Amino acid sequence: MENLLAEKCLAAARSTGAFTPGELDVLEDVLIEWSLHPGKDYVLLTDWSEGELAGFLVYGPTPMTDFAFDLYWIAVDPAFQKKGIGTKLEEKMCSALLVQSTRAVIRVETAGRDDYLGQRYFYLARGYTECGRIPDFYSEGDDLVLYCKKIGKQSSGR
Repeated sequence: MENLLAEKCLAAARSTGAFTPGELDVLEDVLIEWSLHPGKDYVLLTDWSEGELAGFLVYGPTPMTDFAFDLYWIAVDPAFQKKGIGTKLEEKMCSALLVQSTRAVIRVETAGRDDYLGQRYFYLARGYTECGRIPDFYSEGDDLVLYCKKIGKQSSGR
């Protein structure tokens, strides 16, 4: 990868220990695509602290929809976790979406494993609703959990 920011994002995701090698390979592909065509399929938001990348979020428009978006990746470097960085990034995404439209639907897919409980609570605390679950999707005992959130300029974002 030749893009320094993309490399820093990949390193931050790797440092969390939350992603499998296969997931990190997919993230690398997404970051390469973002670096070649910023904003086309993927938008990258970052948060910095004292010159260090604290965290990042990747989202993009959902194909064949008018105002739906997928939140693909969110990762906070372990040195900056539990400091509101993830919340700040998610709020930044919502604000950016409402600049371009009066409303948006945001979809997130995540794992149902016990070690992802914190991630699922994060989405619930941000106003997402569990909209579906596919048992044993990723592997035996690891469901795909689908969350969604509707936002609009007249709403509170919840």
